[in-house]
Amino acid sequence: MKKWYNKLFLNDIRKSVENYNMIENGDKILVGLSGGKDSIFLLYSLILLRKNSYLDFNIIGLHIDIGLKIDMESTKYFLTENNIPYIHENIDIMDKIFEDDKSPCYLCSKMKRGAIARISKEVGTNKIALGHHKTDLVITFLLNLIYTGKLDTFKPISYNKKHDLNLIRPLIYVEEDIIKKIVSDENLPLGRGKCPQDKENKRSELDELLKYIENKYPDFQQKTITAIENFSDDNLW
Repeated sequence: MKKWYNKLFLNDIRKSVENYNMIENGDKILVGLSGGKDSIFLLYSLILLRKNSYLDFNIIGLHIDIGLKIDMESTKYFLTENNIPYIHENIDIMDKIFEDDKSPCYLCSKMKRGAIARISKEVGTNKIALGHHKTDLVITFLLNLIYTGKLDTFKPISYNKKHDLNLIRPLIYVEEDIIKKIVSDENLPLGRGKCPQDKENKRSELDELLKYIENKYPDFQQKTITAIENFSDDNLW
């Protein structure tokens, strides 16, 4: 690991883990691998964290194939090189999610969450790590503010009561541009293939808005995080 990675992103991951008590010694963590940059960066970061901290925890990688047949061979090889178990689960739901009247993304996400929880219990993991990062958090905040009129975004750590699992997001202090850089610089393995729904949507629209704001206010993402973490009922009506 390059020493300057500590300052670039690893210290931020340590900070999120410590601030929200995300990972403890003895944890067994399931990492969902979509084939995209965020999930492979998450896996890479957890490997570095385990090597360069006092924490001793286990990692298992999981890819759920919904029928897209994304080529994950290079990712599988990467996990093997790092002595991390890899699970490839097929749940061919393509016909079902595109036949329904509801959004295919909504149904796909719901079914995948159920499959991840099931597999997590089968292999004995107590936590599921998700690859949502700082930019995701800010865009979700803006989406809720603009489209639903709510001050809301996802939490760093949450508990799934139904499945008795903790969901953790160690990347909440890491911006997307840094993830893109590290994935490129380290040539981290991405899956080959993409979802047919990978197109323009409200999230990509808000991504453009965020870029516009950051041209004038470069620290907007950090200020948004600070505002969320310092939220108090006394500050608002």
